[in-house]
This record gives sequence, structure tokens and C-alpha cells, in this order.
Amino acid sequence: MNTPAFENDLLDHIRRLGACECAAVGAATNALSEREKAILAAQLSKVATHLATRAGSSVGLPPPGTTPGAGIDRIDLSAQWTALPVARIFVHNTLIRWQWGDVLIDGECAVQELITAFVAAVEACPLGYPTRMTLRLRVLSAARLVVELHDSPENAQVIIDSGRLITECVERISVRCGRHSAGGRTVLWAELGRPEVSTRWA
Repeated sequence: MNTPAFENDLLDHIRRLGACECAAVGAATNALSEREKAILAAQLSKVATHLATRAGSSVGLPPPGTTPGAGIDRIDLSAQWTALPVARIFVHNTLIRWQWGDVLIDGECAVQELITAFVAAVEACPLGYPTRMTLRLRVLSAARLVVELHDSPENAQVIIDSGRLITECVERISVRCGRHSAGGRTVLWAELGRPEVSTRWA
């Protein structure tokens, strides 16, 4: 468990890093290999995303755009626990069809985490009628896949008012992730990388 002293120390380091000029960062990291720089850049990007999704007045970062012609598929689901097995079948069939089987475990895990958090938020504030959510899979490139979970007009306010919906598990398995709100609507998303090209720490 982190102590207050450790957290204050870490906060001080984060503030100092955030105040650094690009030239200073370049000089400090000059001795790193290209691979180390890529890994560090990916990790710092995750830190930035983590901070942005927790900024009190922030709408969060939107999911990255889709490459023209890339794979995309979606399914509308009832915002209930019965949606979990249906979503798993959808993810499995879609990723196998796209020949993305190497991301299947992370994809199924991300979908389960996002749907579990979403449904728990809806059930914590009973509306008295069933509501929907939309699960969407998008291929960004040969190396990246985005999982998105969109709210519906019926539960939009419940999701906006809910607490944290991006779990530590989603943060751990994704390259980037977030919760984006705009125009009264919210999307939860996670960007996954293929294992052989992932920049996550070993």
C-alpha cells in the first residue's frame, strides 16, 4: 500500500516531468535505445490518458479514429448481466473472422470489464425499464484494435453520473483507454495491441 510520503514524492516527480521542456527531455533520454524510447513513450501516454480520464471537469479523451476500409462491427445489447455471454460470443466470432485471434484473450477481458462496470452502474440506479448499450469493435491498423461501449439515450445520464468505469484491469491490458463524454453521451473504450508488436513492458 502506498504511503502519503510516497504519493507526495511521486506527485512531485510528475509535476517536474510535466514542466520539462522538450529539449531537456530529449537530452535526458538521448542514451536510451529506440526500443526503450518507444516503450517509455507508450507508458507516459498511458499516464497522460489516466490523468485526463480522471480530471473532474474533463470530458475525457475520445477513442482514436478508424482507418478507412478497416474492419468494424457492432452489436446492440440489453444493459443487463445476460449481455455478457452474448458479448463474448460476438467478440470471439468477430476476431476469429478478422484473423485477430492473437488479441482474443485481451479482447474478451476488456469487453467483460467494460460491460460489468456499465451494467453495475445502471443497476445501481434502477430506472424501472430496460435500457441498451452498443458494443463496437474497430481495427485501427495491422497492430491495433479498439473496443468501444456506447451508452443509449435511456441510460446516458446514469452513466455520466456514475463513478469510475475504467478498471485497473482494462488499464493494464490496453495500450490506451478512456471514458469520453460529449453532448450528454458517453463511450468507454480500450485500444489493444497485438502481442508481437505491443509496447507494454515485459
